Amino acid sequence: MQRTFGLAATLAALGFAGALGMGAPATAAQTTDVGTQALRSLYVYEHDDFGGRRAHLTANDSNFSNNTWSGSGATINDNISSFQNRGSMRALMYPSANYGGTPYTARGHSEDKDLSNNSNNPSNFDNRASSVRFVN
Repeated sequence: MQRTFGLAATLAALGFAGALGMGAPATAAQTTDVGTQALRSLYVYEHDDFGGRRAHLTANDSNFSNNTWSGSGATINDNISSFQNRGSMRALMYPSANYGGTPYTARGHSEDKDLSNNSNNPSNFDNRASSVRFVN
């Protein structure tokens, strides 16, 4: 009789955990999406100090002309003034489409409040980004 009660209690507890979403394992797609976001997560901003409109970039993009600021129809192309790289991969932002020109290197987990004055990257990258590539 005790075994039956113990098994019933265990099954009830597992059912309760499943109802709370604790018992279901993550699918491969969910794991990949979360892993990709942890690697590639670049927030770009229209103004210095992370001001104005923003866009979130999570994949290589050879041409920003079709990318727009969140909630807007305005393009981000040649309009980025600050960024936050929340991913672990470096983001190389290029001044020309198709990854052309000397890139600005945004190290993983870094930020730059003002792209107009940089010593270890192109000295003035304000409003110049036209493409991005993520690299290790």
